[in-house]
Amino acid sequence: MGRWHSIAARKASWDAKKSQAYAKVWKIIQIAARKGADPKMNPSLELALSKAKQYNLPREVVEKAILKWSGQLEGENLEEIFYEGYGPEGVALLIKALTPNTNRSAMSVKQIMYKYGWVLGAIGSVAWQFKEQGVIVIDGISETVQEKWKTSEKVHPLNKDELEERAMELPIADIEVDEDSVVIYVDKTNFSLVQKALEAFHYHMLESDIQFIPENTVKLDEANTNKLYTLLDALDDDEDIDHVWHNLWN
Repeated sequence: MGRWHSIAARKASWDAKKSQAYAKVWKIIQIAARKGADPKMNPSLELALSKAKQYNLPREVVEKAILKWSGQLEGENLEEIFYEGYGPEGVALLIKALTPNTNRSAMSVKQIMYKYGWVLGAIGSVAWQFKEQGVIVIDGISETVQEKWKTSEKVHPLNKDELEERAMELPIADIEVDEDSVVIYVDKTNFSLVQKALEAFHYHMLESDIQFIPENTVKLDEANTNKLYTLLDALDDDEDIDHVWHNLWN
């Protein structure tokens, strides 16, 4: 099973909590906007806006987030911070928080980890096991349909062979063809270029983001796997946690 599935397993719970997802994406936009309010001049903001589109974040919410952090409106002083930890059989966790209160965030993560029997590590103890990489998951061809007063999107079946041929002409790092989708891995520096090239063909992107991909994975028995997912659910519920990556083999 491909590397993306370990990401998808956790993303499913995020999709089920739309209001919480809105809050998390809103924070991501604010963090990105501090480098500038123009996405054409700010790749981080361009990526954040792409994520907002994936989650159908309302336009007025997006605009407010940009205005707040670009200094045009008063807003929270958000910080991006990473925590690292270990669990059974050497399973590694990389946790990203977006928070206005780093002390609160650190205490919360520490309490959650301790409650479920996991241990926080020192800075750098886990991050070396992950590679920052763009991940684009395509599951069809997107068509915008106008029906009287309503605009809707239809997703048509994907020609995987055609997509694979097109992708191989781009500066991608790797590609995986699954039963229902095609997963494309891209070096971070080429991510925006590849994403835009694929968007031009109207591909429906189930996921398009910069992720931390584990270089190696570990296996757990059923009991410890369930414990890991319980921990991940608890971390997902924390308002400051933006994303959690792990190296469990799925």
